[in-house]
Amino acid sequence: MDNLELKLSQELFGNAMVSVVEQIQFDETENERFLITFSALKENGFIVADSFLDHVWIMPCKIKANDFRLEFDIEIYRDLNQAVKAFITLRRSAGVSPHKCYDEVQLLKKTIRVTNGLKRTDELKHMMSTMAAPRAYSLSNLLKTFISFFPCEHGEEILAICNTVAFAKYGSRDLPHFHDVLVFNDIVNDFFQTKPVEQTLKFMPIMIWWLITNILPQRPTELLLMNRDCLEHKSDGSLWLKVPRIKNENDSPEKMIKYDSIQIDRKAYQLFSLYKIKLAELGIEDHYLFPRDFYQMFRKRPKRQAFNRMTLYNFDVLLEEFYKEVVEGLYSETSLERIKPGDTRHFAIINMFLQGFNMLSIARMAGHDVIATQENYYSHAEHFSQSYVYILAQNILERKLSETMPHGFIGWRRGAYDRGKIYDNQDTLNMLKVDFGYCKEKSDIFPTTCVEDCRSCSNYVFKPDIDQYEQGIEWLQDYSAAREQRMNEVLLIMKEQCSSSLLSTHPRSEELLKTNSMKLISCMNQKAMIDSKLMEEGRYD
Repeated sequence: MDNLELKLSQELFGNAMVSVVEQIQFDETENERFLITFSALKENGFIVADSFLDHVWIMPCKIKANDFRLEFDIEIYRDLNQAVKAFITLRRSAGVSPHKCYDEVQLLKKTIRVTNGLKRTDELKHMMSTMAAPRAYSLSNLLKTFISFFPCEHGEEILAICNTVAFAKYGSRDLPHFHDVLVFNDIVNDFFQTKPVEQTLKFMPIMIWWLITNILPQRPTELLLMNRDCLEHKSDGSLWLKVPRIKNENDSPEKMIKYDSIQIDRKAYQLFSLYKIKLAELGIEDHYLFPRDFYQMFRKRPKRQAFNRMTLYNFDVLLEEFYKEVVEGLYSETSLERIKPGDTRHFAIINMFLQGFNMLSIARMAGHDVIATQENYYSHAEHFSQSYVYILAQNILERKLSETMPHGFIGWRRGAYDRGKIYDNQDTLNMLKVDFGYCKEKSDIFPTTCVEDCRSCSNYVFKPDIDQYEQGIEWLQDYSAAREQRMNEVLLIMKEQCSSSLLSTHPRSEELLKTNSMKLISCMNQKAMIDSKLMEEGRYD
C-alpha cells in the first residue's frame, strides 16, 4: 500500500523555493513532526489553538474573510481522532485551503462515525450509494489519501469500495438565461444612472461588481479584496484600475495576493471616484474598497465580524436585497432567473472567447493553472451566441417600431400593433423594388453600397406581393437557418482551435481567432437582422 504523498515546500537559497514529494505515514509513537508542523502553522497564524491536543482549532482565511472552526470531537475513536488531526495539519501545511480542510474534517468524522471507526465497510458502501455522484467521488479520493496515511485493519476493503466509485464529471455550470442577464443589465444601468445617489449608495458594490467582473474574469473573493487606493491617473491621461489576483505560493499555506492593472474608461473612473468620496463623507477610512463598516451601516441589527471587509456571505445578502428592493420592487421584474456572484466571471470568459482571445490569454486572465479548464465555458458559447441574436433581433424590431410612431416608444411586448402597416403603399412609392420588398437606399448610389444579400441589410423592407408572401417568408427563413448553421460552424472551428495544443500555439493563432471572431459576429448581426423581419411578421420560430 502506498503511503500519503505530500508536496512540501523547502527553502533553498534566499527566497528560492522548491516543491518536493515526500511519503508520510501516521505513527502516534513518532508524532514529533506533526507537532513541529502544527507549531509552525500556529506561529504564522494559520491555526489558532493552544496546542495540538485541543479539540477545537480555528483556521482563519483572509481570502474568504472567515474563521473556520474545526472540531475534533470523535474521542471515542481516539487513534482516529489523532490521525485526523495529524492528517489535517499536513494538508494545511501543503497549501490546502481552510475551507477545504474544514470540509475534509466533516467528511472524515461522518465516515468514521457511520462505519464504527472504519470497521463497518458495508455501511460505507451504503453511505456512498446515497450521496450525489460528485460528493461520493470526492469522499472516495479523500479516503484513499487518508487510508494511505493511516493504515487500518479494513483498509484494503475500504480502498476496494473507493475504487468502485465512478469518476464524477462535474460538467458545465448552469448559467442564467441570457435574456434575464440582459434585463438585469438594463436595470443596473438605469438604476445607477437615473436614481439619486442616496438611493443607490447601499448597492454601489453591486454596480462595481457588475462593471468589473463582466469584463475581467475575476473571482468574487478577489473583487472583495480590492484596495481603496485602486485608481491611477497616468501622465499620458490614461486611467487605470488595480485589481487583486490570488496566487498559490509554492504548495504552502500562504496565498499571495498580486495586483494587475487594467485600463478603464472615464465613466468607470468617475464611478469609483464617487464611491470613494461617499466613503470619506461617511467617515469610513478602512483601506479596503468594500469595508465592513459600510456594509454594517445598512443592517438593522449589525453583527460582529472578525474581518474588516465585506465577506462573500455579505455580498450574497446584498445581491439578494438588490433583487428584492430594486429588480422586483422598483422595476417589477419578478420572474428573472437569479445571477450568482460567480456567474459574471463565466460571462467574461465566454465574452473573451467570442471576441477571439486565445486560450492562453484567457487562462492567464482567469487565473487558471490548467488550460483545459476553459472547456466547460465554451459549452455555453453556442447558447449565448443564439440568445444574443434573439435579443438583438428584438431590439432591432423595437427600434424600428418606435421610429415609425410619433407617440413614443413601443416595445416588443406591444404585440397588438399592426406590423403590416409599418410601411404603407405611399411610403414605398419612392423606394427601389427588390426581391420580396423594397430598398430604402438612395437611387443615385444604389447598388454601390449593397451588401452580399438584401435579407441582412438594414435598408431592406420586407413587403412582398400578397401572392408571394409565403414564398417570401420561406426565403427569409432559409437564410436565417443558413446563418445559424454558419455561426455554429465558426464556433466549432474556434473551439477546436482553442482545444488543440498544436493550433493554439501556432504563430498565427491569435490572428486566426480574431478573424473567426469577426466572422461569427458578422453572422450573428446578419441573422439578427433577418430574425427581426420574421418577428415583425409574427413568423419567428
